[in-house]
Amino acid sequence: MLTAEHFLVYAEPFLDLVVLVAFLKAGLGRRLPATRNYLGLRVGSAFLLNSMLEIQHLFPIAKVTQCYLYFYTYWTLYLIGAVLIFLVIREIYSELMRPVPQLRRLGLVVFRWVLAISCIIAGIIAVSAGMTPMHTFADRLVYTAELCLHSVSVLELCLLAFIALTIHSLGRSFRSPLFGIALGLGIQAAADFVIFAITRWEHAKIWSVANLLSEVLTAIVLLTWTTYFLLPQRQEECGVITVPTPSPLIRWNDVAQALGHGSPRVAAGVSTGFFLQDVERVVDRVLARNQFTEPKTTSKVS
Repeated sequence: MLTAEHFLVYAEPFLDLVVLVAFLKAGLGRRLPATRNYLGLRVGSAFLLNSMLEIQHLFPIAKVTQCYLYFYTYWTLYLIGAVLIFLVIREIYSELMRPVPQLRRLGLVVFRWVLAISCIIAGIIAVSAGMTPMHTFADRLVYTAELCLHSVSVLELCLLAFIALTIHSLGRSFRSPLFGIALGLGIQAAADFVIFAITRWEHAKIWSVANLLSEVLTAIVLLTWTTYFLLPQRQEECGVITVPTPSPLIRWNDVAQALGHGSPRVAAGVSTGFFLQDVERVVDRVLARNQFTEPKTTSKVS
């Protein structure tokens, strides 16, 4: 078991590098810059952390210093990764909803509010934790990083569920790289919750069954992303994505567009016409919008 975990730990940087190369080879670097930055962070952090595990073979360093250096580097990169994952989720949603721009606009507004509220909550928790004398800086760093990642993990699972339910309505398929990225993030989020529960229950150390399971699931995520990036994209997804005509998202997009414009104001007490004339105008607009044509009638005179 220990040998398998060591193998997966040292193979992870190379798998991350393969994913990044496949991502760039698929031509997704310009379309998805946040995802490119996240994958680049994974590659750099994996090589950096693995080199820290073997730094004592290159430089004379105390074991305690090595542990402190690895600890603070790991959790700092962990926190930065949580922020980048949030940007990836926002980017995937934005790219997926491009055929319905009004719904996309409302969704991005919601993302801004989520980010603002999350920052306020994180600030309050950081201040309250700092006022507790029993909590050291290391404890606050770990707690803040885990809190951020758990919040982002919920968004990852929500994104996966949303894409799974609306992928066809938005003119894409399950072979789309956007779904592949969301699928990998969803597996990763579920694995984080499971590993976190096992670690807290068993007080697992660095080399343990919980971490072996984490490395296995991480390898599955990386292989999933590599497969999706190497798959040939459909011709429809290379051009302009169009929403199928019977999709209900078109109606919701019209509703979202109406929400973005203020209704015309009329001065109080000023009549714009007779009541029956107003009703007739409304009926005419409705009939014109629905392209209603009256059936022709023929009458016979006996």
